[in-house]
Amino acid sequence: MVKAGGVLMGKEIVGFGIIGCGTISSWHAGAIAEISGASLKGVTDVNKESREAFANRWNAKAYESVEDMLKDEDIDVVSICTPSGLHAPLAIQVANAGKHIITEKPMAINLREADEMIRACEDNKVKMAVISQLRFTDAVIRLKDAVNKGLLGKLISGDIYMKFYRSQEYYDKGGWRGTWKMDGGGALMNQGIHGIDLLQYVMGDVKSVFAHTKTLARNIEVEDTAVAVLEFENGALGVIQGTTSIYPGSPRRLEINGDKGTIALEEDCITAWDIQGQEKDPEIVFGRTTSGASSNPTAFGIEGHIKQIGDMVDAIKNDKKPLVDQYEGRKPVQIITAIYESSKTGKIVYLK
Repeated sequence: MVKAGGVLMGKEIVGFGIIGCGTISSWHAGAIAEISGASLKGVTDVNKESREAFANRWNAKAYESVEDMLKDEDIDVVSICTPSGLHAPLAIQVANAGKHIITEKPMAINLREADEMIRACEDNKVKMAVISQLRFTDAVIRLKDAVNKGLLGKLISGDIYMKFYRSQEYYDKGGWRGTWKMDGGGALMNQGIHGIDLLQYVMGDVKSVFAHTKTLARNIEVEDTAVAVLEFENGALGVIQGTTSIYPGSPRRLEINGDKGTIALEEDCITAWDIQGQEKDPEIVFGRTTSGASSNPTAFGIEGHIKQIGDMVDAIKNDKKPLVDQYEGRKPVQIITAIYESSKTGKIVYLK
């Protein structure tokens, strides 16, 4: 096998490793199993029982350490499925071993770590994908295409509402959840980052934020309730609202408004498509989500992971840029950390 510029020449199967055998790792393993040209080769976890049980379930090799797994030449890309605070040091370690990286969100819990990850990828000429599987849904693809084509006219506002519910037991059971050191934040950094990524993906770069964040219902270090007002670089305004404090929780709602039209999504369903002078498109499927992810963090399918990990396999094989690379993964982290700064200082924060 010859590696050239990130391309695996003469290798038909991209070998995967997984670090961390907790809940989300099953989504990665299940997705890899569904992708042609991909194969799970090895897994590792600090808990021996967890890694061996996971390896047996998915017919992979269990490694005692990250270092041992990274020595395996059959592994080309590594999925990082650990608590958020470990994403950066592990990604840098993987990059330094010459392996490509897929990391769960957030890519890092602060911008310093995100930039260190970016440098490690650049220095070692490896690719990174940051999980943001909602970008791969049909509804978001159609919305993004409509905005790019100017169907909504001049963008006026873009809002994301994420009124989720997580119990105190959810935080207590995880241990690391709800802490600054390992979670990097609360309702926004952990649960809300997917929606925030979609908002900036569709609306464009954020210029400034003014925000309030509070801990109103949970016994945690970080916020369980947040609201922010945004100004986008294109002049449009917007709102971010995120909670884990509201019972029973509501589906994620994204609203994009222009002077010639409005499109709204509920989770991965289109609920409104009103374009000036345009009749309803019969190909647009309107609906209401049946997902319970607003109150249950595991209530979502693996379809998005299949599409995004498949995109990474294609990027590795053909030396392409994955749709959500490290530079894209940095953007929602920057927005969220700016929101935290604004809430702390009581001032508008301008993003560089």
